[in-house]
Amino acid sequence: MADSSLEGHLHRGCGGRYALGAETVALRVSGMTARVERAFFRCAKCGDEQRTVEQREAAEQAAVAGLRAQHGLLAPKGIRQLRERLGLTSTQLGELLYGVPAGVVEGWERGRYLQNRDADALLRSLEDRDELERRAAKAGVVLPVPAAAAAPSANGNGAAPVPADSSSSSPGSEGSAASDASATHGSQAPPPRARDLAEAPLESHAGE
Repeated sequence: MADSSLEGHLHRGCGGRYALGAETVALRVSGMTARVERAFFRCAKCGDEQRTVEQREAAEQAAVAGLRAQHGLLAPKGIRQLRERLGLTSTQLGELLYGVPAGVVEGWERGRYLQNRDADALLRSLEDRDELERRAAKAGVVLPVPAAAAAPSANGNGAAPVPADSSSSSPGSEGSAASDASATHGSQAPPPRARDLAEAPLESHAGE
């Protein structure tokens, strides 16, 4: 049903005609709330109100756009480009985000879902190679070899560089490193739950 289909349409119940109006509603999207204007139709005689699918969708899109701009969230194209730049599938990217379903990742890339601020921060953190490798190791995700590492060496024979001599390490350094790693691991905050990062795009319609 198009928005214009009810304009001036006769209400069979009372004989009045519908006129286009507007209302301010609060829509909650991925844990964030936006106030937007939404069009609707009201009978001039009895006050009966009707809201079309197109009017609802337009308001939801306005809410998503406003929240994305307000919180500086990555755009759908930016999320897809990030994933492709890292050489990951939607499933792999979701695993790096503590188990977000691949369908939700695809929804982010197509603009059907809006990632919340926590998910957006996690996505941006993957730009850091050390963080990416740490997260991949924890999730069991095999990362593609970076182009620079896969390129032949300067001598042209493609031989891998000789690793540094580990004998120069000071005695007890291995134990110290293990202690440091253990201490670091113990101080980390618990990871967010996947469902906290993958909320449905529209949670409620306030003001209806």
